[in-house]
Amino acid sequence: MTSRPLMIAVFSFLVGSILSVLVVQYFAPHESTKSTTPPDPLVVTPESAAEETK
Repeated sequence: MTSRPLMIAVFSFLVGSILSVLVVQYFAPHESTKSTTPPDPLVVTPESAAEETK
């Protein structure tokens, strides 16, 4: 394998992976941020904390 097809393959892989991340963020923008950020204990009351983590 020469260097040109190898560079094209690596470049295609990088572009494909970046595009796949952008597509996932476009179709599910709120699910990823909601599941990874815990509620702030100084602002959220214990009663409403369980509702915000759902």
